[in-house]
Amino acid sequence: MKNAQKTKRNNIFQNAFIIYKAMFKRYPTAIPLVIVYIIISVALPFVNTLIPAMAIKGITSRSVKIFLEYIGIAVGIMCVFSGIKMFCEKKMQMKHTYTRISVFMMNFIKKAINTDYLNIEPQPKQKIMGKGVQGVSGNYEGAEEVSTLSIHLVTIVLGIFSYGTVIFVLDWRILAITLGMFVADVLIRNHAVKYGDDHRESFSEPWRKMNYYERNSMNISAGKDIRIFGLKKLFDYHFDKMINTYKKFRYHYQLKWYYPTISDTAFNVTRDWLAYTLLIHKVLTGQIDAATFTVYLGIIASFSQYIYDVSMHFANLRDASHQFNDYHAFMEQKDVFERKEDGEGGPSSASGTATLSNASAPSIEFRNVSFTYEGSEKPVLTNVSFKINADEKIALVGNNGAGKTTIVKLLCGLYPPTSGEILIDGKSINDIGVEKYQDMISVLFQDTSPIALSIAENVCGCEPKDVDRKKLHDCLEKAGLLEKVNTLTKKEETYITQTLDEKGVVLSGGETQKLLLAKAMYKDGPMLILDEPTSALDPIAESRIYEEYNQLANKKTAVFISHRLASTKFCDRILFLDNGQIVEEGSHDQLMKNGGKYREIFDIQSHYYKEEVSNEE
Repeated sequence: MKNAQKTKRNNIFQNAFIIYKAMFKRYPTAIPLVIVYIIISVALPFVNTLIPAMAIKGITSRSVKIFLEYIGIAVGIMCVFSGIKMFCEKKMQMKHTYTRISVFMMNFIKKAINTDYLNIEPQPKQKIMGKGVQGVSGNYEGAEEVSTLSIHLVTIVLGIFSYGTVIFVLDWRILAITLGMFVADVLIRNHAVKYGDDHRESFSEPWRKMNYYERNSMNISAGKDIRIFGLKKLFDYHFDKMINTYKKFRYHYQLKWYYPTISDTAFNVTRDWLAYTLLIHKVLTGQIDAATFTVYLGIIASFSQYIYDVSMHFANLRDASHQFNDYHAFMEQKDVFERKEDGEGGPSSASGTATLSNASAPSIEFRNVSFTYEGSEKPVLTNVSFKINADEKIALVGNNGAGKTTIVKLLCGLYPPTSGEILIDGKSINDIGVEKYQDMISVLFQDTSPIALSIAENVCGCEPKDVDRKKLHDCLEKAGLLEKVNTLTKKEETYITQTLDEKGVVLSGGETQKLLLAKAMYKDGPMLILDEPTSALDPIAESRIYEEYNQLANKKTAVFISHRLASTKFCDRILFLDNGQIVEEGSHDQLMKNGGKYREIFDIQSHYYKEEVSNEE
């Protein structure tokens, strides 16, 4: 399956424009803050140079009063400017953070929730998503770093222009030599920067792995295995391996910065020597007085600092822009299923025009459906065709890897077929619209686990104010979980797990199955799909749960998936999959009578099941 696409990489200025456009739109008060901050930041270094100049003026005047007046004026101006700058800086910092979270982070979350499943499940897509979230996750990287450093860079450029003009008037040679050294310094630095850029992609993979090990070291479920099976040394091994990779990269990276560091020192010494020599000569020849000497010296120092900062800020800004481009790479992942755009958050509603009744059970037809996962050469399904009649209960069975779960993903509209089409009541899913279609489905996956929210939110999937309490209690009662819920202090408002609430409840495996059953009952879609939700249970418990699901499937089009053949005998029809194709079809009795592969596997499973029961007795 092909879904690859080339993502356009924005430059620094384009990314800065995108971020500030979003910030000014959401927070218009940020506009005057930015303007005032830039003006004050450029003026403040000059104000700082006035203090020693004023002091010298006061001393040479031989008047204590004049001295104190000069110093008072200079310090007063500096304090006012510093206070205004600090106020603007704090306010802008909040705007930067709020914009990152309320605009870009929220857009990322909405995209992750609404985008096609094929954009988040495959490993290459997970890598894109993992890098993308880093671009909007921190205060000192990605979007927020771009917005912060952009302001600083504008301030620096204006400072260079302003102070450079003054220095040019003083002596153009100082300006020419300083700028020449800057160009040489940038060329020397470029080797180190290029090394970082060239190795950035190769370094991100071990960093991603280290983050994975870090998350699992704090995972409650993984914590059991780590302690019982003594996995601490294994985790230490992988941590050390990743850290050593990082240290190796940093070592070579720091070596690349060895020459730029030496050149910085040499250039600074040369610049200062030249500046002092020329300024002292002007003082000795009477061209300027001592106070003016200190002003010019301060201006040259500020100009030199700006020159140094522009290269450092630009390098950091480029890194942050790369991270923000990773965010764009995820956001620009194309959806195969057509959707309408819902404001800034991305896709939210399907655009299909065909209509279906959500009240009646539909028919489902696979017509010559084939499917190959992205990056794989081997198809998982090959020309699969079958039809499920309205109100019919069918079972998809077969060994692991036969293609059952892939059919479920296609049935649920999570993936589009590589070829062929899926019809609902004779209409293509694409014509119906994937979200309209998904509204009709109640599905339980084999890897489903409750979300760390309240029982009510897990069952109903909506905000507390929208919960139908009577329907919720009815579903919990039918699922056999209401009695348990009523023993809890907060009843259905009790959180599941203690991840977000220390008073949350930890459900047993059987209770979790009942919760999922109540969830399916509450949605009450005309289509029911069960993808081995009981695979972790023993055969007897699974059989009982499936009988409950059978009652739930009344007057619905239902698909049951299981690798335990005995659990699905009650279905109207059974489809047996092998190597991505349907090789047998019929009722349980018919397939047993045919004596094919279904009969062979059923007999093997029955043999092991009987042995298991005998051993337990």
